[in-house]
Parts: sequence; structure tokens; C-alpha cells
Amino acid sequence: MFQNRTKRHWVMGLAVGATMAFTAGCGSSKAARVDDAMMARVPEDQLGEVRDAQLARTKAADNVTRAEVAVRDAERATEVARRNGDAAESRMEAERAAVKAAQATGQQAPIAQAQSKLQGAEAGRAAADAEVAWHERKTDTAKVEKDLRDAELKVADAELNLAQYKALERSGDVRARDMSEANYLAAVAEAKREVEDARRRLGEQKRVEQDARAEWQRLRSQAPQGYGGSGDAD
Repeated sequence: MFQNRTKRHWVMGLAVGATMAFTAGCGSSKAARVDDAMMARVPEDQLGEVRDAQLARTKAADNVTRAEVAVRDAERATEVARRNGDAAESRMEAERAAVKAAQATGQQAPIAQAQSKLQGAEAGRAAADAEVAWHERKTDTAKVEKDLRDAELKVADAELNLAQYKALERSGDVRARDMSEANYLAAVAEAKREVEDARRRLGEQKRVEQDARAEWQRLRSQAPQGYGGSGDAD
């Protein structure tokens, strides 16, 4: 008997949970998007705002694609900088070996010359490391900018949904009564807050990148010609 009661309670709990999940899913789906099929009956002359919103969304999606390409470009440039850093490390090790070889001769002039070259190689390695750090920060900036473009696309999506809802309502479609303008407005507001947060983070990241670039330029200027890395300062 106890087992039967327990089983009934468990089954009822599953049923209640499923009902709540279905209700929440229905509510969120109504708020999320206007079915494109509904828009087919809206007269074209009432779709001006919808068409504008569609163009804005297309542009936002293009910006996301461009941001994705920028991230990949930045990652490739970082990899090149790392290889240059490895080469600078190899050069420094070679110059250290040359110093030891010169010291073995006991001759001051060869020793001084080898030590001078080693100092240049060490300065070049420091500049190469700074160049890698700068490119890594540039990659971080590109990724944060990608986040911003994603957030802007969400705004465009939300504004398109709102425009579609308004057009549906103006056309007299009774199905618009089952939708909530407040939900669409809330989605737009939330998406815009995400954009502002992404813009703030992008501004902070750009300052970090600028500091890394300045440090690389400083160290590159201290390294002898040919030791300062191959990156572009622009």
C-alpha cells in the first residue's frame, strides 16, 4: 500500500512537472518570435517597418560574419608572432653558445663582440615576447567585438519580431491577441542591455590592447635593428 501511494505521488509529480514545462515553453515561444507564415496574409503596403527591420537584421548578420573573419585573422597573426618568438629564442641560444666559444679563446675582442650580439638577441627576444602578447590582446579584442556583433544581431532579431507583431496586429489578425507586445518590448530592452554591456567590455579590452602595443613598441625600439620582431605597429 505504501509503495502504491509512493508510485502515485511520483507519477503525479511527473505530470505536474511536464505541465509546467509545457506551459513555460508555450509562453516563451509566443514571446520569442512571430511565425513567418502568419505574415503571408499581411498586405505588402503594411510591411514597411518589417522590411526595414529585415534589412537591419541582414546587416547585423553580415557584421557577425565579418567579426568571425577578424577573429580568425587575429588568431593567425598571433600564431605567426609565436613562430617569430621561437626564432628569437633560437637566435638567443645561438648567441649564448657563441659567447662561450669566444670565452674559450681568452681573447677580449671576440668575447666583447659575442656579448654584444647576445645582448641584442636578448632584447630581440623580449620584443618578440611583447609582440606575441600584443597579438594575443588583439585576438581578445576581436573576440569581444564578435560578442558585440552577436548582441547587435539579437537586437535586430528582437526588433524584427516586434515589427512583425505590430504589422500583424494592424492587419486585424486575431492571432495577435494571443501575443503580448510587452514581451516583445522586453526582449528588445534586454537585447539592448546586452549590447551596452558588450560595448563597455570592448572599450576596456581595447585599452588593454593599446597598453600591450605600447609595450611592444617600447621594447622593439630598444632592440638592435633586425632583432625587434616583424609585426606591424599599425
